[in-house]
Amino acid sequence: MSNHLPLEIVEEILHRLPVKSIVKCTSVCKAWNSLITRQTFIYDHLNRTIQAPNHNSSLFFQFRKRRSPNDPPSLHQEETYSLYSINQQTDQFSVERFPLSHLFEPYRYTLFVGACNGLVCSADHSPLESATTIIWNPSLRKYIVLPKPITTCKDIWRGRYYLVRNVDPKYDVFFGFGFDSRNNDYKVVRLMNDRSTQDTPHVEVYSLASHIWRSISVTVPQFFLCNRQWYRPWLSSLFLNGTFHWIVCRYIEGGSGMYYKFILSFDVIQETFRELTLPQQQSNEKAVISRLLPVEGSHSLAVVNHVNMRRRNQRVFCIWVMKDYGITNSWTEIFRLDSGLYGGILAVLALTNSGKVVLILNGGAIVLVDPIKESVEPVGLAKMSEFFVSSFVESLLLLNKEPDVLSF
Repeated sequence: MSNHLPLEIVEEILHRLPVKSIVKCTSVCKAWNSLITRQTFIYDHLNRTIQAPNHNSSLFFQFRKRRSPNDPPSLHQEETYSLYSINQQTDQFSVERFPLSHLFEPYRYTLFVGACNGLVCSADHSPLESATTIIWNPSLRKYIVLPKPITTCKDIWRGRYYLVRNVDPKYDVFFGFGFDSRNNDYKVVRLMNDRSTQDTPHVEVYSLASHIWRSISVTVPQFFLCNRQWYRPWLSSLFLNGTFHWIVCRYIEGGSGMYYKFILSFDVIQETFRELTLPQQQSNEKAVISRLLPVEGSHSLAVVNHVNMRRRNQRVFCIWVMKDYGITNSWTEIFRLDSGLYGGILAVLALTNSGKVVLILNGGAIVLVDPIKESVEPVGLAKMSEFFVSSFVESLLLLNKEPDVLSF
């Protein structure tokens, strides 16, 4: 058929196919293979997918089951990466799972750094010299291993490295992964923050185009890791509007030990940091945990506060959206959920572009809730104790990166 059609028509047809079908078409003939693996075709297909009004959007999860303190260090941590795709016509989820634990050392905790344009970044959070970071494409089942970071911590405690968690308790390690639209490049940012000093955190940026890390000299606002995550010295970011976002804390001046939370952001193009204010709670509320919330297929910044209602013995999840990005007084509370609903809500995971909420319940069930209609739909089951989530769109990126790209 391709011999009787102009190449422009063939290209138009291929652009309308899903990724897995396009990959199969690379084996049809050399002309099709050459067309599909061109960088211009790959980016055109991605842009069309993003801009299509009826494309199937997805949410990407990493679930992790904590290892017991009595487990030997050699026992591999149980982890599952899952892609939940929603059908816009039926509003139903389909699930595809990816085992990746074998790509990391068995005694390491791995971190879901983020997802952007069909690529996912995962890393172990070790500040030691053997830290591993990969960028992978779930649709193609291909990945690339990043070179080792420039700066590492080789502190020795009691005569040995931290082999159980491979983490120096002095350091917080922060990651971000996103797209630099000006330079058409994908970047990973890595911050090492020494909690024992007031020194500026060390910042490194990896470029997929150059395949190298570089240290950058930049002003970073003072902060520390909050949400009682002292036992978890890492923090995933939310990438939105060309910017990484983390929720962090800073002590109030005066030595009282009190602190407040704010959003630390990093512009991936300008490579500069700034601060954004979180939404203000009412006087009878105390936010225990604040998390940035991915909004499927949206450019809106959202946050969920797990709030204690003073004098009521009640906990609620308050969901806020920043209507105008970067304008802090545009924070708007869209709804709240009592934590006792549906047998007990463990966490709010994400918002869909249809206004529904993805929850994980105390029993491990993942459900899709319509807060207006008060309907509940089961999505899946995750018997895991920790989770990370991001919006996702499939792409052909990494298809033409041979020989650096590996398959799994």
